[in-house]
Amino acid sequence: KAVLADVKAFSTYLNQKGLEGKIIAVTGKNCYEWALIYLAVACGTGIIMPVDKDLREDEIDYLLRDSGAAAIVYSSEVEEKILKNKSDCIKMSMDNMGAYLDEGNALLKQGDLSYLHHRIDPYALGILLYTSGTTGVAKGVMLSQNNICSNIVNVCRMVHVSSEDRVLSVLPLHHTYECMAGFLSILFLGGSIAYNRSLKKLQADFLTFRPTIFIAVPLILESLRKMIIKKYSKIFGGNMVLNAQRTVSTLAGPLMKAKKLVFNSVNAAFGGRLRLILSGAAPLSPETFRDYERFGIKTLIGYGLTETSLVCIMHSDFYRSADDIGYPIVGVQAKISDPGEDGVGELAVKGPNVMLGYYNNPEETQKVMKDGWFYTGDLAKQKQNGAFQITGRLKSMIVLPSGKKVFPEEFEYYLMRYPYVGECMVYGVDGENGIELTVSIYPNTEEVDKRLVKDNFVPDSAEYNYAKRNLFENIIREVNEKFPKYKHIRRVILRDKEFEKTTTRKIKRTAAANLKQD
Repeated sequence: KAVLADVKAFSTYLNQKGLEGKIIAVTGKNCYEWALIYLAVACGTGIIMPVDKDLREDEIDYLLRDSGAAAIVYSSEVEEKILKNKSDCIKMSMDNMGAYLDEGNALLKQGDLSYLHHRIDPYALGILLYTSGTTGVAKGVMLSQNNICSNIVNVCRMVHVSSEDRVLSVLPLHHTYECMAGFLSILFLGGSIAYNRSLKKLQADFLTFRPTIFIAVPLILESLRKMIIKKYSKIFGGNMVLNAQRTVSTLAGPLMKAKKLVFNSVNAAFGGRLRLILSGAAPLSPETFRDYERFGIKTLIGYGLTETSLVCIMHSDFYRSADDIGYPIVGVQAKISDPGEDGVGELAVKGPNVMLGYYNNPEETQKVMKDGWFYTGDLAKQKQNGAFQITGRLKSMIVLPSGKKVFPEEFEYYLMRYPYVGECMVYGVDGENGIELTVSIYPNTEEVDKRLVKDNFVPDSAEYNYAKRNLFENIIREVNEKFPKYKHIRRVILRDKEFEKTTTRKIKRTAAANLKQD
């Protein structure tokens, strides 16, 4: 009731400012005010446009001008960037929300009915979301309220969530994954949401808020997994339990006692109530999936894009597997377009969740929309049981001089299994004989140091650097053995900086800084 009262008040305030029917942007940290602004605009004023708070000034300026946004509401963290912006849109600070609500409530008491009389066309543009993307210029994805609501209802048919559940919100709310799964769906089901203060305080927030559901991207889940495995080594028999669980389904005797100690420790680290993990936005490695299941936490993978109102294929309470993304949600169709001999082709989906198109960009819309089907740009195949597997990204495909096609993801999967590899990216580079497969690696310095110091190498010495190079060349040789000769990686580059990424922690494959050869 308190949230609804605030929604009515802020929406009324916006309407009084002449913003009804307009595009209104919101940007800033995850907080109650961000959620309030989204709901107020969507329910009683106009078109809501979430904006990534970590964008540069020029990028924010582009989005505001391209969209024609009439106003932007921002949190204090981005105030400097917003106030420097020279667009004509109205700028409002979340810090003044108390005053906005007071004015809105005063208008309601005077009989202002603009919120109640605001007409919503469920099939018209209601939410405008610009894709960050790992390649190319951001495009405005137009979603209707029918897109969003159908997705919420149908996803909730796949997994049981109730008013007793609490989500710890970590990912930025401007991202469709968090907005849909961690905000709107939970609100629809009557659950509660706690906002993580920062990633550095994530462990403390688990203990404070004691969530039952955690929604995250694989990078965060992998970091937490490493932390958990470190805890095993501090408990007698912990490492033995993990290794045994990887090979047998049941444990007995002393190992069972160790298992209870270990799992109690893991459970306590997550606040003692965590029952469900939802992973999305990038591929989750089978090892990470299986380890969370071994920790006693149900783990579900969801697949989707901003263009599909996020989730279109996912695991459910009835099916989950480490090596696929599950089945289409209720009401959605999926198919493999032009499959090759191996069954791999472009994944296309159709349903009430598919976008209206790209904002002011009919040419790009026509490239991906055909006869109601949205062509995702992802390559996939179906298993014998009908579940879908993602095999790579069409745009990241590398065509070798022989005409053979290879996909970076298949190499990166094996490389990331080595503890010495922090981040990696495989791509093609022009060589004497045409395109050569190249891998750029950002080492996990902590693990590399452990290995080489143990072998009596002095850090930063010439011998140490030679041994470090040799370590990674051996890794590449091992990975190459898994592929036919024409697919072998020919060049290895060791980076001293992390890759440039999107705000959802995906490596930008075409960023100049990520392709440097030095």
